[in-house]
Amino acid sequence: MKTLIRLSTFFAILIISYSNAFAASSDSSSKSKIKSTDYYLAKDFIEQGKYTKAIKVLKELEKESSKDADVQNYLGFSYRKIGNLDLAAVHYNKALILDPKHKGALEYQGEMFLTLNQVDKAKQNLEKLDKICFLGCKEMDKLELSIKMKLKGVKSKY
Repeated sequence: MKTLIRLSTFFAILIISYSNAFAASSDSSSKSKIKSTDYYLAKDFIEQGKYTKAIKVLKELEKESSKDADVQNYLGFSYRKIGNLDLAAVHYNKALILDPKHKGALEYQGEMFLTLNQVDKAKQNLEKLDKICFLGCKEMDKLELSIKMKLKGVKSKY
């Protein structure tokens, strides 16, 4: 039933988007912003597991882009990966204040909750992702898998 509702919603949005495609708009605003080369450098460090180096770059970016939820999310992720859950929580909260629908921050904060044995809080993040990702998304899938693994006593790989 849930899948049917999601598909119906998807097609409704598709029809509305199609009809709006022919309307002229002078609005050039976009949620996707061009990121600096340092941002991508930090992402590369994260992919290589060099979290301390990523934190150093991200802390400098934070000075320039204090309202960038992605920077806050990756700071939270990096701090979580080095085991500093207090700072991870601070940065996930900042990311979610800036963008309450930030899928990455909701997933990663959920992973942090699982590390802290706060399964109910992780499930709350999963519910938020379920509302945001009405057709599903990788962040929701990963957190759902991690919760299932946690309940079986297996540590998440995320």
